[in-house]
Amino acid sequence: MSGKSKGGNFEREIAKELSLWWSDGEREDIFYRSHSSGGRFTVRNKAGKDTALQGGDITASDPKGEPLVKAWSIEIKTGYGKKTKAGMTRWDTLDLLDSQQKETVIEKMWNQCCRDAELTNREPVLIFRRNGRRPCIMIQSSYIFKLQDYFGEIIIKFMVIKLETSCIIMPLFEFFAWIPNIRAALTPHRSEPCSKPQQSKTFNHTKKLILRSPTVSTS
Repeated sequence: MSGKSKGGNFEREIAKELSLWWSDGEREDIFYRSHSSGGRFTVRNKAGKDTALQGGDITASDPKGEPLVKAWSIEIKTGYGKKTKAGMTRWDTLDLLDSQQKETVIEKMWNQCCRDAELTNREPVLIFRRNGRRPCIMIQSSYIFKLQDYFGEIIIKFMVIKLETSCIIMPLFEFFAWIPNIRAALTPHRSEPCSKPQQSKTFNHTKKLILRSPTVSTS
């Protein structure tokens, strides 16, 4: 299966899971892949034209889902492993610390997510899955703090990483379980720009999170 086909299948899979989460398990068709996975929005945006709710990889196929896609710019990524003689390797968030790459895989994915979000003034939300692993969700720490005000302490595993802003990664389905109904917390604008430097706040961000379980999982 080609990378493009794999990516399209994963986008459809996540659209279904988002629909089930949003509808409390009642419907699978509230969200779907945006036109050309957001490609049409990008082309029209460069030409100075607007394309409603088509930025990012996921859009609402039913008006009931519009509040989410008006608030979130959702980027969907899967794969990005490298073929070797020993088989397929997986990229890792630890590449941020010990890789010689100018831009690691997680940085590339997050930067694209932020670019699309900034074009539409929405919250950047990255959903990704490494080869052979479960899907995860990546959100800015500032947005997680806001969600904690509504839904209480985080009781699941997560990790904090520092890019241009502080971000949190956690398993997608555990995130869904933590937040069964996000409607009350949605706002039409993102919590802060992706590119805003927060050099002095990294450790403060970590301390503000209320924990019951380990913050970092290497699995």
